[in-house]
Amino acid sequence: MTEISVSLSPAGGSVVSGQARSHAITIDRPLDKGGKDAGPMGGEYLLLALGGCYLSTFLAALRAEDPEAEATDLALTVAGSLTPAPTRFTEITVSASAPAAHRDLFDKPLVKAERGCIVHQSIRDAIAVRFTHTWI
Repeated sequence: MTEISVSLSPAGGSVVSGQARSHAITIDRPLDKGGKDAGPMGGEYLLLALGGCYLSTFLAALRAEDPEAEATDLALTVAGSLTPAPTRFTEITVSASAPAAHRDLFDKPLVKAERGCIVHQSIRDAIAVRFTHTWI
């Protein structure tokens, strides 16, 4: 079994400093929730983690299909629906959009990314995750 670990520490007020390998991040609450707005909230990081995992897995799958392929015109939005008491995500939608001319090239890697993303595989039994693709 492989283990991944990160470290976190308080940085004053509601601000948290995080470290993943050589990468530093800041986690905080918005002003209206008593924070300093020094960084995204944990829930926003969950959405970023899902979107980043999905997109980087897509890019690896795309390069495996066609090493010369570029995906600079692919746009991704991740939106989560919250329910209160306790506040939690009940549904997350990952929306990808790209020019219709790339559909044949992108279709298979998008499916591989959905299946291969560690974050999606980790949360899918707890949160309904829906992937949509729009061809423009």
